[in-house]
Amino acid sequence: MKQNDFSRVSGPLLLVIGISILGVSDSLLLIVWESASVGQFHFIRSIFVLCGILLVSRVWGLSVVPRQWTLMIVRTFFMVSAILLYFTAMPLMPIAEAGAGLFTSPIFVLLFSAIFLKEPIRPRQLLMVMVGMLGVVLILFPNLGLLTIFHLFPVGAGAMYAIASMLTFRHLSGESPLAILMCFMVGIGIIGGIMTTIFSLFPVAPALVSEARFLFSPWTHVSTDYFLWVGIIAALSLLALVCITRAYQTTKTSQVAIYEYAYLASVGISSYLIWDVLPSLLGGVGILLIIVTALLINLYRSSAGIKQ
Repeated sequence: MKQNDFSRVSGPLLLVIGISILGVSDSLLLIVWESASVGQFHFIRSIFVLCGILLVSRVWGLSVVPRQWTLMIVRTFFMVSAILLYFTAMPLMPIAEAGAGLFTSPIFVLLFSAIFLKEPIRPRQLLMVMVGMLGVVLILFPNLGLLTIFHLFPVGAGAMYAIASMLTFRHLSGESPLAILMCFMVGIGIIGGIMTTIFSLFPVAPALVSEARFLFSPWTHVSTDYFLWVGIIAALSLLALVCITRAYQTTKTSQVAIYEYAYLASVGISSYLIWDVLPSLLGGVGILLIIVTALLINLYRSSAGIKQ
C-alpha cells in the first residue's frame, strides 16, 4: 500500500478509534460527578493527563511549547469555556443529547464566518442552519417544563468550540498538536482550580447548588476510588487525544472531520450499556438533524475550498 493510500485509511481509522474512546471516557464521568465539582474534576484530571503528555512528548520527541502565545491563549480560553459548559450539562441530560449540542459548532462556524469574515450565506446554507436549529429545539422540547439555563450550555459550548476551531484552522495550523493539547490541559486545570476555590471561599445559595451541584460545589474530600476512576478517565482521554492528534497529523482536516460524529454514536451506545440511558424519540430525531446538517455544512465548505 502506498503512503498516501495508507494515510487516507489510517487517518480516519485513528480518528474514529480516538473519538469512540473519548465517548466511553465521557460516559464514565457520571461515576464521579456527584463526588466533586466539574472544576475539581478537571483540575485532578489535568494533572494525570499532563503527566501523560510529557511522557508522550519525550517518547515521540514532540514540542509542547507554543510559538504563537497570544493566539494560543485566546484559543485555549474558548476551548476551555466550551468543555466546561459541555461537562456541566452532561449530568442534566442524556450525554448523546449534550454531545449533539456541542456538535452544533459547524452551524456557528457558518454564522460567525458570515458575521465576522463577511462570507455570504447562500439560501442552501441558511436552510441548513434552520434545520440544525430545529434539531436543537427537538432535543430541548421533551424537557421544556423543566428547562433551565444549564440545558442551553451544550449549545453555548458549540458556539465556543466553533470560535476555537476557526482560530486553530486559520491561525494555528503550524503549531505542534501536542503543544495545543498541552495548553488546553493547563488552561482547563487552572480554570477548574480557580472556579472551585471561588465557590469554596464564596459559597452560592443552597438552591443553586442543588440545581447544578456539579458546577457550584466547593473543594471536596474525595475517596481513593474517585482518584482511581479519574485516573482511568484521564488515561482513556489521553489515548483518545493521541489517536486524534495523530489522525490530524497524517490527513487533511477536511477529509477526517466528518468522522468526529462517531462520538455521538459512542456516547449513545456506551450510555445505554453502562447507564441504560437513551435519548427520547424527539431527542433522537434532533440529534440526527444536527448530524446531517453539520455534515452537509462541512462537506459544502470543504468542496468550496473554504477554511474553517
